[in-house]
Amino acid sequence: MFKIERFISSYLVLSQAFYLSFAKSRHRQMTLEVAAGFEDCFFLENVKSGQTIDFEYQVTSSSSPTGNNDITVRIQSPSPNFNTIYENNMVTEGSFNGEAEDSGDYRICLDNKVSTWSDKTVWFEVQVEDPEDDYDDDYMDSEEWDAIKANNEDTEQMFEMKMDEIKTSVHDVRINVGKIRHFQFMLGAQMSKDTHQVGGNLERINFWSVIHLLIMVVVGFTQVFMVKQLFEDKSMVKNLIAST
Repeated sequence: MFKIERFISSYLVLSQAFYLSFAKSRHRQMTLEVAAGFEDCFFLENVKSGQTIDFEYQVTSSSSPTGNNDITVRIQSPSPNFNTIYENNMVTEGSFNGEAEDSGDYRICLDNKVSTWSDKTVWFEVQVEDPEDDYDDDYMDSEEWDAIKANNEDTEQMFEMKMDEIKTSVHDVRINVGKIRHFQFMLGAQMSKDTHQVGGNLERINFWSVIHLLIMVVVGFTQVFMVKQLFEDKSMVKNLIAST
């Protein structure tokens, strides 16, 4: 289960919980906007010692045209110590992979307090992996599993391999599929970042194109007015030239 909290200074502003399946391994990827001057913190609940925390993040866009796509990221150990086990200051993207030494709720903070007016859109993916998770609880109950174990000899004769080897192969396939899904998420985040960049460039091009068009119109009318004044008898331009 993942819990999100937003802080400004030391005050709690928002709290929301995300629930996952009952499997030991858990996975979540999402995109959120961290407001300027705020710090958003997420809690990875019930992480056990020996489990692996895999966290990747990327700043995809900034609300200000002149803002930088960077943010400070911290990962802290469970309370009451909240020791910082990972910190990366003002970066566009990064990752962390490490084994949990203590059991408890780990805190991940996205810090945008340095920015005064630029909100940051951040994509992140976090996964808690348990080395002993074989995903059996997701698909079959204990009675079915006991029946499969009891038929180990028949299964070995049919498939020429032991049930443990089948479990290992299925587990390896699940891990590889998870990695493929992870890379798809990364490509999606990169595409989102490029899309935001293209949109920002298009807005700037349109803005300066309008400015240049207005300047050209004003200059054109001014030139026509000045030339017209030169051919008129009672011309302010002629009188100004004659007086000088």
